[in-house]
Amino acid sequence: MTVTKILGWVIALALGIGVGVSSYGISNETRAPLKALATGMPPSGIASANAALSSFAARRAQNQRVGVNAYELRLARDAYRAEPLAASAIALHALSRTGKVETERQWSLIELAGKLTRRSLLVNISIVEAAARRRDDRKSFAWISRTMLTQSNAAMAYGKAMAAATARDGAVEALTGVLGPSPRWSDLYWQLVLGQPDSYVNASRLRIALARAPWKQTGIEPTDRDLVRVLANVGKFDEAQQLAHTLRPVDIARGNLLTNGYFSADPSFPPFDWELSTLGNLGASIDKGNKQLVISAISGASGSAVRQLVRLTPGNYRLKWSMTSNAPLPKSAISARIVCKEQTGTDALSFMTPLGAGRRHVNVKIPEGACRWYLLTIDVALPDDAMGVDIVITELSLTPAS
Repeated sequence: MTVTKILGWVIALALGIGVGVSSYGISNETRAPLKALATGMPPSGIASANAALSSFAARRAQNQRVGVNAYELRLARDAYRAEPLAASAIALHALSRTGKVETERQWSLIELAGKLTRRSLLVNISIVEAAARRRDDRKSFAWISRTMLTQSNAAMAYGKAMAAATARDGAVEALTGVLGPSPRWSDLYWQLVLGQPDSYVNASRLRIALARAPWKQTGIEPTDRDLVRVLANVGKFDEAQQLAHTLRPVDIARGNLLTNGYFSADPSFPPFDWELSTLGNLGASIDKGNKQLVISAISGASGSAVRQLVRLTPGNYRLKWSMTSNAPLPKSAISARIVCKEQTGTDALSFMTPLGAGRRHVNVKIPEGACRWYLLTIDVALPDDAMGVDIVITELSLTPAS
Protein backbone atom coordinates (compact mmCIF):
# COMPACT_ATOMS: atom_id res chain seq x y z
CA MET A 1 0.00 0.00 0.00
CA THR A 2 1.45 3.32 -1.04
CA VAL A 3 2.03 6.22 1.29
CA THR A 4 -0.59 8.23 -0.62
CA LYS A 5 -3.26 5.61 0.00
CA ILE A 6 -2.36 5.30 3.68
CA LEU A 7 -2.53 9.09 4.04
CA GLY A 8 -5.91 9.11 2.30
CA TRP A 9 -7.30 6.51 4.68
CA VAL A 10 -5.99 8.43 7.69
CA ILE A 11 -7.59 11.66 6.47
CA ALA A 12 -10.89 9.87 5.78
CA LEU A 13 -10.84 8.26 9.22
CA ALA A 14 -10.08 11.59 10.89
CA LEU A 15 -12.92 13.29 9.02
CA GLY A 16 -15.29 10.49 9.98
CA ILE A 17 -14.35 10.79 13.65
CA GLY A 18 -14.67 14.57 13.46
CA VAL A 19 -18.11 14.38 11.85
CA GLY A 20 -19.21 11.83 14.42
CA VAL A 21 -18.02 13.90 17.37
CA SER A 22 -19.55 17.05 15.87
CA SER A 23 -22.86 15.25 15.30
CA TYR A 24 -22.76 14.04 18.90
CA GLY A 25 -22.20 17.60 20.08
CA ILE A 26 -25.04 18.95 17.95
CA SER A 27 -27.46 16.26 19.13
CA ASN A 28 -26.69 17.03 22.78
CA GLU A 29 -26.32 20.82 22.74
CA THR A 30 -29.92 21.18 23.93
CA ARG A 31 -30.59 17.99 25.91
CA ALA A 32 -27.13 17.61 27.50
CA PRO A 33 -25.13 20.80 26.83
CA LEU A 34 -22.26 19.87 29.20
CA LYS A 35 -21.65 16.66 27.23
CA ALA A 36 -21.64 18.69 24.02
CA LEU A 37 -19.09 21.12 25.47
CA ALA A 38 -16.87 18.22 26.57
CA THR A 39 -16.32 17.20 22.92
CA GLY A 40 -14.52 20.49 22.25
CA MET A 41 -16.02 20.50 18.76
CA PRO A 42 -18.03 23.33 17.21
CA PRO A 43 -20.72 24.52 17.31
CA SER A 44 -20.27 25.31 21.02
CA GLY A 45 -22.16 28.62 21.29
CA ILE A 46 -25.64 27.13 21.71
CA ALA A 47 -24.27 24.45 24.04
CA SER A 48 -22.58 27.07 26.25
CA ALA A 49 -25.77 29.13 26.42
CA ASN A 50 -27.88 26.10 27.26
CA ALA A 51 -25.37 24.93 29.89
CA ALA A 52 -25.51 28.35 31.56
CA LEU A 53 -29.29 28.37 31.33
CA SER A 54 -29.57 24.85 32.83
CA SER A 55 -27.36 25.82 35.75
CA PHE A 56 -29.27 29.04 36.41
CA ALA A 57 -32.68 27.33 36.08
CA ALA A 58 -31.69 24.58 38.53
CA ARG A 59 -30.59 27.10 41.15
CA ARG A 60 -33.58 29.35 40.60
CA ALA A 61 -35.98 26.43 41.06
CA GLN A 62 -34.69 26.22 44.64
CA ASN A 63 -34.56 29.97 45.29
CA GLN A 64 -36.44 32.48 43.13
CA ARG A 65 -34.19 35.34 44.28
CA VAL A 66 -30.83 34.00 43.06
CA GLY A 67 -28.93 35.87 40.37
CA VAL A 68 -26.56 34.79 37.60
CA ASN A 69 -23.26 33.58 39.09
CA ALA A 70 -19.74 34.02 37.67
CA TYR A 71 -19.62 30.54 36.11
CA GLU A 72 -22.94 31.03 34.28
CA LEU A 73 -21.93 34.51 33.14
CA ARG A 74 -18.64 33.17 31.73
CA LEU A 75 -20.50 30.46 29.81
CA ALA A 76 -22.98 33.05 28.52
CA ARG A 77 -20.16 35.31 27.33
CA ASP A 78 -18.44 32.37 25.59
CA ALA A 79 -21.75 31.52 23.97
CA TYR A 80 -22.31 35.08 22.75
CA ARG A 81 -18.80 35.23 21.24
CA ALA A 82 -19.39 31.96 19.38
CA GLU A 83 -23.04 32.60 18.51
CA PRO A 84 -24.24 36.24 18.73
CA LEU A 85 -27.84 35.09 18.12
CA ALA A 86 -27.97 32.84 21.21
CA ALA A 87 -31.00 34.40 22.92
CA SER A 88 -30.44 32.64 26.25
CA ALA A 89 -26.91 34.03 26.45
CA ILE A 90 -28.21 37.58 25.91
CA ALA A 91 -30.92 37.07 28.53
CA LEU A 92 -28.40 35.82 31.10
CA HIS A 93 -26.23 38.87 30.37
CA ALA A 94 -29.27 41.03 31.09
CA LEU A 95 -30.12 39.22 34.32
CA SER A 96 -26.59 39.72 35.59
CA ARG A 97 -27.09 43.50 35.49
CA THR A 98 -28.91 44.14 38.75
CA GLY A 99 -27.79 47.64 39.78
CA LYS A 100 -30.09 50.64 39.40
CA VAL A 101 -27.76 52.16 36.81
CA GLU A 102 -28.03 49.02 34.71
CA THR A 103 -31.84 48.96 34.57
CA GLU A 104 -32.22 50.47 31.09
CA ARG A 105 -29.33 48.42 29.74
CA GLN A 106 -30.91 45.29 31.17
CA TRP A 107 -34.25 46.12 29.57
CA SER A 108 -32.60 46.70 26.18
CA LEU A 109 -30.82 43.35 26.34
CA ILE A 110 -33.95 41.47 27.35
CA GLU A 111 -35.94 43.12 24.57
CA LEU A 112 -33.20 42.12 22.12
CA ALA A 113 -33.41 38.51 23.32
CA GLY A 114 -37.18 38.66 22.84
CA LYS A 115 -36.71 39.71 19.22
CA LEU A 116 -34.48 36.67 18.63
CA THR A 117 -36.89 34.08 20.04
CA ARG A 118 -40.35 33.75 21.50
CA ARG A 119 -39.90 30.15 22.59
CA SER A 120 -37.37 30.60 25.38
CA LEU A 121 -39.13 30.36 28.73
CA LEU A 122 -36.27 32.25 30.41
CA VAL A 123 -36.54 35.12 27.94
CA ASN A 124 -40.32 35.24 28.25
CA ILE A 125 -40.23 35.21 32.04
CA SER A 126 -37.54 37.89 32.09
CA ILE A 127 -39.54 40.20 29.84
CA VAL A 128 -42.73 39.68 31.86
CA GLU A 129 -40.92 40.45 35.13
CA ALA A 130 -39.06 43.44 33.71
CA ALA A 131 -42.25 44.87 32.16
CA ALA A 132 -44.07 44.42 35.48
CA ARG A 133 -41.31 46.32 37.31
CA ARG A 134 -41.63 49.11 34.75
CA ARG A 135 -45.45 49.05 35.21
CA ASP A 136 -45.83 48.39 31.50
CA ASP A 137 -48.99 46.29 31.69
CA ARG A 138 -49.51 46.11 27.93
CA LYS A 139 -46.10 44.54 27.33
CA SER A 140 -46.33 42.34 30.40
CA PHE A 141 -49.71 40.87 29.40
CA ALA A 142 -48.63 40.53 25.75
CA TRP A 143 -45.62 38.43 26.76
CA ILE A 144 -47.66 36.36 29.18
CA SER A 145 -49.89 35.60 26.19
CA ARG A 146 -46.92 34.60 24.05
CA THR A 147 -45.59 32.39 26.82
CA MET A 148 -48.95 30.65 27.17
CA LEU A 149 -49.05 30.09 23.40
CA THR A 150 -45.53 28.67 23.11
CA GLN A 151 -45.08 26.99 26.52
CA SER A 152 -48.16 24.87 27.20
CA ASN A 153 -46.72 23.63 30.50
CA ALA A 154 -46.67 27.22 31.76
CA ALA A 155 -50.21 28.11 30.65
CA MET A 156 -51.94 27.35 33.97
CA ALA A 157 -49.47 29.26 36.14
CA TYR A 158 -49.41 32.30 33.84
CA GLY A 159 -53.19 32.15 33.38
CA LYS A 160 -53.66 32.37 37.17
CA ALA A 161 -51.21 35.28 37.34
CA MET A 162 -53.08 37.12 34.57
CA ALA A 163 -56.45 36.46 36.21
CA ALA A 164 -55.19 37.87 39.51
CA ALA A 165 -53.57 40.87 37.79
CA THR A 166 -56.92 41.74 36.16
CA ALA A 167 -57.81 43.54 39.40
CA ARG A 168 -55.09 46.17 38.87
CA ASP A 169 -55.78 49.69 37.65
CA GLY A 170 -55.21 49.89 33.90
CA ALA A 171 -55.58 46.14 33.40
CA VAL A 172 -58.76 46.45 31.35
CA GLU A 173 -57.12 48.64 28.71
CA ALA A 174 -53.99 46.47 28.64
CA LEU A 175 -55.88 43.18 28.38
CA THR A 176 -58.39 44.29 25.75
CA GLY A 177 -55.76 44.22 22.99
CA VAL A 178 -54.40 40.89 24.22
CA LEU A 179 -57.76 39.08 24.43
CA GLY A 180 -59.30 40.85 21.46
CA PRO A 181 -57.90 38.41 18.84
CA SER A 182 -59.34 35.49 20.89
CA PRO A 183 -56.08 33.59 21.63
CA ARG A 184 -56.57 29.88 22.17
CA TRP A 185 -55.97 30.26 25.92
CA SER A 186 -58.81 32.77 26.38
CA ASP A 187 -61.26 30.08 27.61
CA LEU A 188 -58.75 29.13 30.32
CA TYR A 189 -58.40 32.77 31.34
CA TRP A 190 -62.15 33.28 31.79
CA GLN A 191 -62.41 30.10 33.84
CA LEU A 192 -59.54 31.18 36.07
CA VAL A 193 -60.79 34.75 36.58
CA LEU A 194 -63.96 33.30 38.15
CA GLY A 195 -61.74 32.23 41.04
CA GLN A 196 -60.45 35.78 41.64
CA PRO A 197 -63.14 37.84 43.46
CA ASP A 198 -60.95 40.97 43.42
CA SER A 199 -60.91 40.78 39.61
CA TYR A 200 -64.67 40.40 39.03
CA VAL A 201 -65.45 44.07 38.37
CA ASN A 202 -62.56 44.62 35.96
CA ALA A 203 -63.32 41.29 34.28
CA SER A 204 -66.87 42.48 33.59
CA ARG A 205 -65.56 45.75 32.13
CA LEU A 206 -63.10 43.79 30.01
CA ARG A 207 -65.85 41.50 28.72
CA ILE A 208 -67.99 44.51 27.81
CA ALA A 209 -65.04 46.10 25.95
CA LEU A 210 -64.52 42.88 23.97
CA ALA A 211 -68.20 42.81 22.99
CA ARG A 212 -67.84 46.21 21.33
CA ALA A 213 -66.04 47.25 18.14
CA PRO A 214 -63.56 46.37 16.83
CA TRP A 215 -63.56 42.94 18.51
CA LYS A 216 -67.34 42.29 18.61
CA GLN A 217 -67.14 39.16 20.74
CA THR A 218 -70.91 38.99 21.24
CA GLY A 219 -71.34 35.21 21.46
CA ILE A 220 -72.53 34.17 24.93
CA GLU A 221 -70.31 31.60 26.65
CA PRO A 222 -71.00 29.65 29.86
CA THR A 223 -68.30 31.71 31.60
CA ASP A 224 -70.25 34.89 30.76
CA ARG A 225 -73.26 33.57 32.67
CA ASP A 226 -70.99 32.48 35.51
CA LEU A 227 -69.38 35.93 35.68
CA VAL A 228 -72.79 37.62 35.92
CA ARG A 229 -73.78 35.21 38.68
CA VAL A 230 -70.63 35.65 40.80
CA LEU A 231 -70.84 39.44 40.47
CA ALA A 232 -74.38 39.32 41.82
CA ASN A 233 -73.32 36.94 44.59
CA VAL A 234 -70.80 39.50 45.90
CA GLY A 235 -73.31 42.36 45.68
CA LYS A 236 -72.00 43.98 42.47
CA PHE A 237 -75.52 44.20 41.06
CA ASP A 238 -75.04 47.22 38.78
CA GLU A 239 -71.93 45.77 37.15
CA ALA A 240 -73.58 42.38 36.74
CA GLN A 241 -76.70 43.86 35.13
CA GLN A 242 -74.64 46.03 32.78
CA LEU A 243 -72.72 42.98 31.58
CA ALA A 244 -75.89 40.91 31.15
CA HIS A 245 -77.69 43.64 29.20
CA THR A 246 -74.63 44.34 27.02
CA LEU A 247 -74.40 40.72 25.89
CA ARG A 248 -78.17 40.32 25.57
CA PRO A 249 -80.03 43.65 25.36
CA VAL A 250 -83.45 43.64 27.05
CA ASP A 251 -86.54 45.42 25.77
CA ILE A 252 -88.95 46.50 28.50
CA ALA A 253 -92.16 44.90 27.21
CA ARG A 254 -95.31 46.91 28.04
CA GLY A 255 -93.46 48.71 30.83
CA ASN A 256 -92.73 45.43 32.61
CA LEU A 257 -89.66 45.81 34.82
CA LEU A 258 -89.26 42.02 34.97
CA THR A 259 -87.15 40.40 32.25
CA ASN A 260 -88.96 37.78 30.20
CA GLY A 261 -92.19 38.33 32.13
CA TYR A 262 -94.21 36.85 29.24
CA PHE A 263 -92.03 33.73 29.09
CA SER A 264 -91.20 33.86 25.39
CA ALA A 265 -87.55 32.75 25.76
CA ASP A 266 -85.29 30.54 27.80
CA PRO A 267 -83.64 32.37 30.72
CA SER A 268 -80.41 34.03 29.56
CA PHE A 269 -78.66 35.64 32.52
CA PRO A 270 -80.05 34.65 35.92
CA PRO A 271 -80.52 36.26 38.38
CA PHE A 272 -81.48 39.15 36.06
CA ASP A 273 -83.67 36.67 34.20
CA TRP A 274 -85.67 33.85 35.79
CA GLU A 275 -83.74 31.51 38.06
CA LEU A 276 -85.72 28.26 38.01
CA SER A 277 -85.95 25.71 40.81
CA THR A 278 -84.78 22.16 40.07
CA LEU A 279 -85.53 20.52 43.44
CA GLY A 280 -86.77 16.95 43.56
CA ASN A 281 -90.20 17.91 44.94
CA LEU A 282 -90.43 21.36 43.34
CA GLY A 283 -89.46 22.33 39.82
CA ALA A 284 -90.08 25.10 37.32
CA SER A 285 -89.58 25.37 33.57
CA ILE A 286 -90.38 27.82 30.76
CA ASP A 287 -92.39 26.58 27.79
CA LYS A 288 -91.40 29.30 25.34
CA GLY A 289 -93.49 27.77 22.57
CA ASN A 290 -96.68 28.33 24.54
CA LYS A 291 -95.23 31.34 26.40
CA GLN A 292 -95.86 30.06 29.88
CA LEU A 293 -94.12 29.26 33.13
CA VAL A 294 -94.88 25.79 34.49
CA ILE A 295 -94.40 25.05 38.21
CA SER A 296 -94.74 21.45 39.37
CA ALA A 297 -94.93 20.56 43.06
CA ILE A 298 -95.79 17.47 45.09
CA SER A 299 -97.24 17.23 48.60
CA GLY A 300 -95.02 18.78 51.23
CA ALA A 301 -93.08 20.85 48.68
CA SER A 302 -91.80 24.15 50.05
CA GLY A 303 -89.44 26.77 48.69
CA SER A 304 -88.76 29.25 45.91
CA ALA A 305 -89.96 28.09 42.49
CA VAL A 306 -88.64 31.05 40.48
CA ARG A 307 -86.88 34.29 41.31
CA GLN A 308 -85.38 37.34 39.64
CA LEU A 309 -83.39 40.42 40.69
CA VAL A 310 -84.94 43.75 39.77
CA ARG A 311 -83.92 47.36 40.40
CA LEU A 312 -86.65 49.41 42.07
CA THR A 313 -86.83 52.92 43.45
CA PRO A 314 -89.17 53.84 46.31
CA GLY A 315 -92.72 54.30 45.08
CA ASN A 316 -95.90 52.52 44.00
CA TYR A 317 -96.01 49.58 41.58
CA ARG A 318 -98.55 47.10 40.28
CA LEU A 319 -97.91 43.34 40.29
CA LYS A 320 -100.04 41.49 37.71
CA TRP A 321 -100.31 37.80 36.96
CA SER A 322 -102.40 35.33 35.02
CA MET A 323 -102.42 31.83 36.55
CA THR A 324 -104.20 28.48 36.28
CA SER A 325 -103.70 25.12 37.98
CA ASN A 326 -104.79 21.53 37.33
CA ALA A 327 -106.19 21.17 40.85
CA PRO A 328 -107.59 23.47 43.55
CA LEU A 329 -104.83 25.25 45.44
CA PRO A 330 -104.81 25.36 49.25
CA LYS A 331 -104.94 28.84 50.70
CA SER A 332 -101.57 30.64 50.43
CA ALA A 333 -100.04 27.62 48.66
CA ILE A 334 -98.35 30.00 46.23
CA SER A 335 -97.22 33.53 46.98
CA ALA A 336 -95.04 36.35 45.74
CA ARG A 337 -92.40 38.08 47.84
CA ILE A 338 -90.20 41.11 47.23
CA VAL A 339 -87.08 41.17 49.40
CA CYS A 340 -84.25 43.71 49.60
CA LYS A 341 -80.93 42.12 48.59
CA GLU A 342 -78.61 44.91 49.69
CA GLN A 343 -76.92 45.31 53.06
CA THR A 344 -78.82 48.45 54.07
CA GLY A 345 -79.65 47.68 57.69
CA THR A 346 -83.39 47.89 56.91
CA ASP A 347 -86.03 45.18 57.15
CA ALA A 348 -85.33 42.77 54.27
CA LEU A 349 -88.95 41.76 53.54
CA SER A 350 -90.68 44.61 51.70
CA PHE A 351 -93.79 42.91 50.28
CA MET A 352 -95.66 39.58 50.25
CA THR A 353 -99.01 38.49 48.78
CA PRO A 354 -100.75 35.18 48.02
CA LEU A 355 -101.35 34.47 44.34
CA GLY A 356 -104.82 33.30 43.33
CA ALA A 357 -105.97 31.66 40.12
CA GLY A 358 -107.18 33.84 37.26
CA ARG A 359 -106.03 37.19 35.98
CA ARG A 360 -105.32 39.45 38.94
CA HIS A 361 -103.21 42.30 40.26
CA VAL A 362 -102.18 43.90 43.55
CA ASN A 363 -100.60 47.21 44.42
CA VAL A 364 -97.04 47.19 45.73
CA LYS A 365 -95.40 49.95 47.72
CA ILE A 366 -91.60 50.04 47.89
CA PRO A 367 -90.68 52.00 51.04
CA GLU A 368 -88.25 54.85 51.30
CA GLY A 369 -84.72 53.76 52.10
CA ALA A 370 -81.32 53.04 50.69
CA CYS A 371 -82.24 49.72 49.06
CA ARG A 372 -82.42 49.66 45.26
CA TRP A 373 -81.99 45.97 44.38
CA TYR A 374 -84.79 43.57 45.23
CA LEU A 375 -85.38 39.86 44.70
CA LEU A 376 -88.87 38.92 43.50
CA THR A 377 -89.67 35.27 44.26
CA ILE A 378 -92.62 33.00 43.60
CA ASP A 379 -92.83 30.64 46.57
CA VAL A 380 -94.70 27.37 46.97
CA ALA A 381 -95.78 25.81 50.29
CA LEU A 382 -97.97 22.71 49.98
CA PRO A 383 -99.20 20.86 53.09
CA ASP A 384 -98.08 17.27 53.54
CA ASP A 385 -101.58 15.99 52.87
CA ALA A 386 -102.15 18.12 49.75
CA MET A 387 -102.30 16.75 46.21
CA GLY A 388 -99.52 17.40 43.77
CA VAL A 389 -100.22 20.29 41.46
CA ASP A 390 -99.10 21.83 38.16
CA ILE A 391 -99.36 25.61 38.04
CA VAL A 392 -99.23 27.55 34.77
CA ILE A 393 -98.45 31.29 34.70
CA THR A 394 -98.77 33.11 31.37
CA GLU A 395 -98.00 36.62 32.60
CA LEU A 396 -96.05 38.08 35.47
CA SER A 397 -95.38 41.80 35.40
CA LEU A 398 -94.25 44.54 37.75
CA THR A 399 -94.92 48.04 36.44
CA PRO A 400 -94.87 51.54 37.93
CA ALA A 401 -98.37 52.37 39.14
CA SER A 402 -98.44 55.62 37.19
